[in-house]
Amino acid sequence: MDCQFCTEFAARESTTRVITETVGGWVLLPTTGALTLGYCLFMPLQHLDAVADVTSDGLERVATEAEQMRTLIQARYGPVILAEHGPRDCEPGASCCSHCHLHLIPVPDPDAITTAYEKAGGPGLRLVSMTSLPATADGSYLYLSPRPGEHYYWPSTGFARQFVRRVCADQFGIGDYFDWRDHPFVENRERTFAELSADLRLGGAA
Repeated sequence: MDCQFCTEFAARESTTRVITETVGGWVLLPTTGALTLGYCLFMPLQHLDAVADVTSDGLERVATEAEQMRTLIQARYGPVILAEHGPRDCEPGASCCSHCHLHLIPVPDPDAITTAYEKAGGPGLRLVSMTSLPATADGSYLYLSPRPGEHYYWPSTGFARQFVRRVCADQFGIGDYFDWRDHPFVENRERTFAELSADLRLGGAA
């Protein structure tokens, strides 16, 4: 399968977009289409479709590392939501990429993001943690953690593609700029890389 992220990660010795790589083999990088400063993706080097496809032992570590990434980002940019559009068995659902990726997005009002999800898909199923996803997900899904210790799941039915980007763009007052293909926000991406890389060099949270 032709995956742009697998191609990028195979050549990561010569790229500067990866901010940090964890012991568990996941990387943090500023996303193309950074609607706001601090918007990053946390994703595995190995090609997986969704977080729900991670083994139970591995997912404990991923959940811990994802919170470390959230702590790093919110120390500089304020409250950060964690979100995933998880395809299963090649069903894209609300996702637009088949390589597993968690969105970490600083937002002014995390609760308003949860409300937008509930408006589209009804009350979400409250999960104990991200580690509950493999036992919960049946088909493509949406996962949202508006803050540490708070986790929700929805089947993807009724959610538009790039849903989390749509609702965050609305909150930033730039609703027409949600699509990363049309609006790459290169300056935000480059500044995010520089600032978070500097924070790590100075002994940041991750």
